Amino acid sequence: MINLLPTKEKEELILERNKKLAIILGSALLIALVCLILVLLSVKFYILGQAVSQKFTLEQAENKYQTPDFLIYKGLLEDYNKNFAQLRSFYKNKIQFSAVLENILEVERPEGVYFTDLSLARSEDSNKVEAKLSGISDTRDNLLLFKKNIEESKVIKNQSFSSESWINSKDVNFYLTFEVNGN
Repeated sequence: MINLLPTKEKEELILERNKKLAIILGSALLIALVCLILVLLSVKFYILGQAVSQKFTLEQAENKYQTPDFLIYKGLLEDYNKNFAQLRSFYKNKIQFSAVLENILEVERPEGVYFTDLSLARSEDSNKVEAKLSGISDTRDNLLLFKKNIEESKVIKNQSFSSESWINSKDVNFYLTFEVNGN
């Protein structure tokens, strides 16, 4: 096919064709943009509607749990939780006095040595128990043997007999202070 049109008309036809193509592409782009805007607007309104619905549900739940009965129970539960925390702290730092007593009684006592009084008190600066023990020994030799057994004990520390414990050779009243680990 031979185009016999003059060049000026050929250029006008090409220009006209380019204009139509630009109009068609512009229109398609504009329609796509309008559709995108409409979709985004519909999503926005849907989300706003859901937010209002959720806000209403939240307000209802808050009102439900703000009743006087609920607030009283909430306060009681908070008080119990504080008490449980204090009890846990107490039991975590407690001293087993029965274990301390067991450690004291494990020390071998010669025959003729008897305890008359035992006092246990928690040491303020550490996790140790201060003990004061008094008793009677039939002889000073038995008391010396008991002193040796106390000194060999691994759990009893800082033992100290009173000086009056060594005066008599028979029917000796003794007084002993020492420390035992509380755990």
